[in-house]
Amino acid sequence: MAKLFRTTSLAGRALRLAVVRIGFVALLGGVVSYFVNQSAIEESVIKQLLLSTEQTLQRESLPFKEIKDLERNFLREFQDIYTRPGHKAILVRDFDRFFYRHPDGSYTQRPDLFEGKALADGRQFAGMSATYAPDIPPNDDTKARFALSYILSHKYGSSAQGRLFNFYGVVPEKGFPIFQTSDVAQAFTYSGPDALKLETYEFYTRGFSAPDEDAFFTRMYWDVSNNAWMTTIATPDTPDTLGKHRMLACVDVLLAELMGRTARPSIQGAYSTIFLADAQGTLIYHPQFVGDIKSSEGTASIQSLRIASDYPLLQAMNALIPGKATILHTQENIIAMGMIPGTPWVLSVHYPRTLMAPDIYRNLAIVIVLGLMTLLVEVFLLRSILQKQVAIPLHRLIHATQRFGTSKERLDKDALPLESADEIGALAREFATMVERVQDGQSQLESKVQERTAELEAANRQLAELSVTDGLTGIANRRHFDRALELEWHRAQRAGTSLALAMVDVDWFKKYNDHYGHQAGDDCLRGVAQALKTQASRAGDLVARYGGEEFVFLSASTQVASALALAERLCAVVRALALSHALSPLDYVTVSVGIAVMEPAHGGSAEQLLKKADEALYQAKAQGRHQAVLAR
Repeated sequence: MAKLFRTTSLAGRALRLAVVRIGFVALLGGVVSYFVNQSAIEESVIKQLLLSTEQTLQRESLPFKEIKDLERNFLREFQDIYTRPGHKAILVRDFDRFFYRHPDGSYTQRPDLFEGKALADGRQFAGMSATYAPDIPPNDDTKARFALSYILSHKYGSSAQGRLFNFYGVVPEKGFPIFQTSDVAQAFTYSGPDALKLETYEFYTRGFSAPDEDAFFTRMYWDVSNNAWMTTIATPDTPDTLGKHRMLACVDVLLAELMGRTARPSIQGAYSTIFLADAQGTLIYHPQFVGDIKSSEGTASIQSLRIASDYPLLQAMNALIPGKATILHTQENIIAMGMIPGTPWVLSVHYPRTLMAPDIYRNLAIVIVLGLMTLLVEVFLLRSILQKQVAIPLHRLIHATQRFGTSKERLDKDALPLESADEIGALAREFATMVERVQDGQSQLESKVQERTAELEAANRQLAELSVTDGLTGIANRRHFDRALELEWHRAQRAGTSLALAMVDVDWFKKYNDHYGHQAGDDCLRGVAQALKTQASRAGDLVARYGGEEFVFLSASTQVASALALAERLCAVVRALALSHALSPLDYVTVSVGIAVMEPAHGGSAEQLLKKADEALYQAKAQGRHQAVLAR
């Protein structure tokens, strides 16, 4: 090799020129690769930031949308019950059942109500506590509103248990019942240095002074009853003609949970901040200033802490579209920021540019190493090619020419390198043909794999749907019902609520099937199933086909007092279909319903609930059908 480099032959000169050329190309390729890699990596980071940030924005907006919907539903139901004729007197009596007056004039819930002790009428309000300030003695109207707030706060709080931290309705007379794990009556007092002054809370002052019924977020604050940082989402009711509010629906959001979810972006090395969309950029969370935020009692901001690197965020804040992320470039970071829909909060995900350097240098090192390896390979290849394809053929040609010039012998054509070009050309053509065949085969294989993968995914989705859906009626099947009954039983057992189960049987269905035919019978079952499904309007309600012409209706948090009415509605909606039944004494398709209610916390089992409902159904059929019977 060294000898070939030092010679002045054509092969030696060509090899030296090739080394210089390849080295220059490798160096130039490294420089170009550096900038191309930097651009490509930055583009990849931006795409990941946009995608992950928008997913986070949408995900974090969901609980706030649920909270606002629950609060509006609470206020609508409050208004409906509050304005019913004659209902106020009932609520005043409930006030005396629920609460008792302390010597200082304040009110709290009666002993053991929070722990789940039942009232004389059987009602239970586990997890509900209340406090009412002593400075405004309640009149009948205040008592009615306070008692109704207690009832509805338990209803909405228990229905969202496990998803929301708490739920409470506040009256302007400085009282609020609340559904949460801690007893507010034990946490607050009206005397001493830590006395409860509800009028100093932002949700109270803003809520009852608001000119409209729009929901709003408070600034973060420290809650002594729960020993946690939180913010309150509050929605006032529609003001009366004097512009006064009678009720304020509230839910507290634990900021520790929000911070825990957003503090760890999916992109490794990045960090998140959350701040209010105000002029100061009031901070909710910043990993580098947690102590400052807490010591300032939630008033610390980008401006007050002089976080100069985040000043561009304040300038770009007004152009944000809720739920959409936008990219902001600073000297230190690539930042994706966006408004969390339904909130006044801005989420920003910061990706330090220094994190890209290892990837850039790693890719550059790979290019340099590949260039050096290519250079070495090319040197050896060029040496081989030049030696075999240039030096040796030339030597043969020179030798043949010398012999031709000094000898009369005929020129031996076999001594000339006539075959060299043909071999190289044939090899190149064969290789190109081979590559084309391999690529075609690979493309066809990838297409087949994608096609089979799509077919398998579609089949899996269809199988999952079929496993929980009744093929005839389109509602839940027996398997789905069995699983739902077990889950709802355990949920009611934990929450201390009741669980209702109705067994529904189509009357004289065999006669209907024999008279009208199986196709008409199937249509009849589909119609009954869809009619029953219209009554499953609450979370925890489930309609399923139990078998043959039997259906089941599972309803969570349904009391005994309303169970029979639910069963009678099931009878009524089927009768309203007006499906003709010539062999029925009633001339139309009807159903019989047996309904049972149990409180899992008091013992029993789901099988016993099912048995009681079945026995009640048997009694309904024995009494003439087309009726509902409540199991005793």
